[in-house]
Amino acid sequence: MMDLNINKLFFAIALIAAFTAGALLSYIWVVGYYVSLELKAPKKPAISIYDFTVSVEDPTFFNISILNPSFSPNRVEILGIHVLTGDNIVHKITSTDPKISSEGYTLDIGASETFRCSWNWTKYTGQSITIIVLVKDGSGGALNIKLPLIEIKITSLEFNPEEGSQFNVTIENSNRSDDGIDLVNIKITDDNISYNVETYPSLPIRLNPSNSTTLTCKWNWFDHQNKTITLTVETLQGFIAEKIYKIPLYAILIIENVEFNPSDTSHINVTIVNPEKSLTQLNITDIRLILENGTTIMLMETEPKLPYIIGVNRRVTFTCEWNWSIYRGKEVTITVNTKQGYKTKIICKVPP
Repeated sequence: MMDLNINKLFFAIALIAAFTAGALLSYIWVVGYYVSLELKAPKKPAISIYDFTVSVEDPTFFNISILNPSFSPNRVEILGIHVLTGDNIVHKITSTDPKISSEGYTLDIGASETFRCSWNWTKYTGQSITIIVLVKDGSGGALNIKLPLIEIKITSLEFNPEEGSQFNVTIENSNRSDDGIDLVNIKITDDNISYNVETYPSLPIRLNPSNSTTLTCKWNWFDHQNKTITLTVETLQGFIAEKIYKIPLYAILIIENVEFNPSDTSHINVTIVNPEKSLTQLNITDIRLILENGTTIMLMETEPKLPYIIGVNRRVTFTCEWNWSIYRGKEVTITVNTKQGYKTKIICKVPP
């Protein structure tokens, strides 16, 4: 039994000796390699960038790990981190954690550090970039990497002439995307004015790669016909999709004339035209007056009766019951609305 224990002890000692010899031989081999190349251990620090991570869920930063190797002659002072993008722009990282001061950040021999670098990379999704680390009195480092791809597409926009108060948009997260995204807002910009629009179904909506969704957007686009708009899809993660679109001219509604008959102060005549340039008939649902003080008066009694369908290249004159004698000399706004969402208005002055 004692012989067996002695044998085990000798085996363990031999195993340890073999590991030690292997490590020594590996060291000699590495040193020999440098010697064979007539290289010497560096006289100045030479850092190594060995890790890079980003998150699609928060593309406002990236993490990078930097090592001052054990064969470095002394500690290193990291002066800054930059990003070179494919458009040949060098972006200086101004905020890191831990902070890199103006004097630099010290890395001792054999030490490493992971820096959280604040930089929004959504504009460069799917592109190759180069991380550059600058050091004082030494060799800096560079790392070429490819950012994750998030590709959001606006595949269709539909403006129905019969529905002037809404439109449909279809949004797709491409099958090439590396992760899902969350739609949080639809925005329309026209003449440098932006509108956040209500949607059905309501947002937020999760879109995984290869998936799409169609949203009905509540926005009265009648006043924006024949204009170019920018539709922007915004995500929780900060990625966006944009589409520039010119809204066709579908319908024109015009108040051609407002007549105040001196011999009949209890009525006014309003002539409305749907000109030949329109592409659809319109269903007039109401005519209203807005007084100077903001009071709205619905003209309920009209001839012909409302609602009234007016065809393309047609005009109609409505005789509306309203006693205008007490508003002589006042300014009023007459507004005409349609079922499709189209509307028009005119400002006129009641005769003295």
